Amino acid sequence: MPLVLYEKKDRIAYITLNRPEKLNALSPELISELAKIWVTFRDDDEAWVSIFTGAGKAFCSGVDIASDVEMLTLLGGKPPARVMSWMKEAPAWRASPTTYGISKPIIAAINGHCLGGGLWLALESDIRIASEVAQFGVPEPKLGMPASFTALFRHYVPPGIASEMLITCDRINAQRAYEVGLVNRVVSSEHLIQNAIEMAQRICQNSPLAIRAVKELILKSKDMNRTDAMALTDQVMHNLLGSADIMEGFLAFVEKRKPVWKVK
Repeated sequence: MPLVLYEKKDRIAYITLNRPEKLNALSPELISELAKIWVTFRDDDEAWVSIFTGAGKAFCSGVDIASDVEMLTLLGGKPPARVMSWMKEAPAWRASPTTYGISKPIIAAINGHCLGGGLWLALESDIRIASEVAQFGVPEPKLGMPASFTALFRHYVPPGIASEMLITCDRINAQRAYEVGLVNRVVSSEHLIQNAIEMAQRICQNSPLAIRAVKELILKSKDMNRTDAMALTDQVMHNLLGSADIMEGFLAFVEKRKPVWKVK
């Protein structure tokens, strides 16, 4: 059984972590499969947007350390190689879509536990929709180390909220996550995927080239000053001026019809 599922329908790619018995915890094997899936999505010309979720009752509960703890016990406390690799290689980074230069939108449909490395995967998505039962937290300090994304967390929530979650390791529920801007919206569990699909369909009505340019600008301008950000915007817009889709967008507007995007 694949640890990550990849399905596609109507320009939407469905990427599902498929380890429900372990709350979709990140094992080396799952991370390896997810890395390949991100590349598949990136290079799939027929997929314009993805919905990223987890099977069962969790989105992702973070790094799977249970087997490593058992191994530590058997070895009398000596850290095995795999434990050390978790600490040195920051697996959540290797599983992140940003690592693979994905310019297409990613919607995280968060259906339950979203913890540690799993929270980082959600934050690396462009839009986050949470079910009403979702929970968010950063438990790594309870294990003796900070989370790999600690220094970046303040970019996603107010600094005080970031400090509270990182220092206390307290979890917050979906409604609180919405209040602090960690997720875009909260919906009922039964409507989570349908809500994500409807959003993905609305995205697909827009020019794929324009949407990818928007994502590029958002990512690259995060730490830029105003002058550099505007210069980057001018450059990206100039690069799109010769595209067939710009002409198609204008013609469709004038002719009062839906555009037929050529993605070129």
